[in-house]
Amino acid sequence: MILKNSFFKQIVRLSFFALLITFTLACSKENSTEEDSTEAKIEEPENDDENIASTKYPASILNLSCWEETLPISEIDDNDNPMDIYQPELEIFKHDTYFHVNSSEDGVVFRAHCGGVTTSGSGYPRSELREMNPNYAGSNSKASWSTTSGTHTMYIKQAITHLPDYKKHVVAGQIHDANDDVIVFRLENDKLFIDENGNDGPVLTSDYQLGDIFTVKFIAEEGGVKCYYNDEYIYTYKVNANGCYFKAGCYTQSNVSKGDKATAYGEVEIYDLWVSH
Repeated sequence: MILKNSFFKQIVRLSFFALLITFTLACSKENSTEEDSTEAKIEEPENDDENIASTKYPASILNLSCWEETLPISEIDDNDNPMDIYQPELEIFKHDTYFHVNSSEDGVVFRAHCGGVTTSGSGYPRSELREMNPNYAGSNSKASWSTTSGTHTMYIKQAITHLPDYKKHVVAGQIHDANDDVIVFRLENDKLFIDENGNDGPVLTSDYQLGDIFTVKFIAEEGGVKCYYNDEYIYTYKVNANGCYFKAGCYTQSNVSKGDKATAYGEVEIYDLWVSH
């Protein structure tokens, strides 16, 4: 009887120790899983709000009633031509990379990457507005005027915020005629200047810092274009040109053949824009 009781007690002890070991291992595994899960969460990157485009449309910031937008991406089912967005679609259009309201919701971002699709007359990509007739609809109402008749004005408040990595050139505002650009505001590295159809005009600043806000204005009349920078009159460029129209945005002056990667880009933010005739 004593042997039986001793044997029974031994069985109970062994069972108790087995249960205790099982419980300890289970708790240890659970704690380990929780720690691993915590470490994984810590390693996950957080969203950067500064890189998130606003849900607003660019037309809520700028009056786009007399503009169409050209993007550096191809038309649907047409890889050879860039995408053009006309009114009335432009009023409720945005692209989260190339044409959108900035995170502070006080300006419109125009970005064009060096590997972007280009127009037939250029080897460089653009995210750029092209002037149309006031309150137009569709693609057949392009603005066209002369520097010798009437008065034609464009004002831009803007900042150039990014340049390509290798060829650091961007055009931010221009007058174009029926054949070519007439006069443009251009940044090359840190030199902001006026370009007269490929010829250097006055230097506006030789120490431009990316992100600095500035204003420019063209007034075309009487066979010339008056140029203003930060509300200061600079000079008048004498030119007789027909079939003219204004352009504003980011016209990146580089591509992969110039040494830049396809993902390199130029970028401009516009805070105010208007034209008058």
